[in-house]
Amino acid sequence: MTTANPQHAQPGRVSQAWRNFRRWRRARPFWGGLFTALAGLEIFSTTQMSLSGLSFQMGPTGFLSWLIPVILVACGMLMWFSPQQRMFYAIVGAVTAVFSLIGVNLGGFFVGLLLGMVGSALGFAWVPARRPATAPAGSGPPATAAEGPAGTATAGPVDADADRAR
Repeated sequence: MTTANPQHAQPGRVSQAWRNFRRWRRARPFWGGLFTALAGLEIFSTTQMSLSGLSFQMGPTGFLSWLIPVILVACGMLMWFSPQQRMFYAIVGAVTAVFSLIGVNLGGFFVGLLLGMVGSALGFAWVPARRPATAPAGSGPPATAAEGPAGTATAGPVDADADRAR
């Protein structure tokens, strides 16, 4: 007689969840978004500090101490959830991180500035992985763009209209 052991069911679910997370993470600029969002959180935490009643908020009534971290966290999250526009969000994040140098406590005492710049650079540099083209079995190596229909190299660019005229 066999019984269902719940301890053996968990590793399968956990490993499946971990595989799903890894697949999700690899399909987007994960580390760039994470560092950019952490930059916003770090800059926000430095604006909420006080030293014996001395507040570290700057800007007109502390508005920038809320605006800059919100922009950085939003750029980090948007890099994750819409990776097609990652370059735009990376540029906005980099400009905002540089502006935090003069707008909010020297960019979170330089830590938030550096996190924002590294995160933006990683988000900007990330490219989606290309899957290799699979050819039908027995058809030989796939033809490249510079090869003709029979696999022979052509002298110039391939023109689809010229092939139809033959």
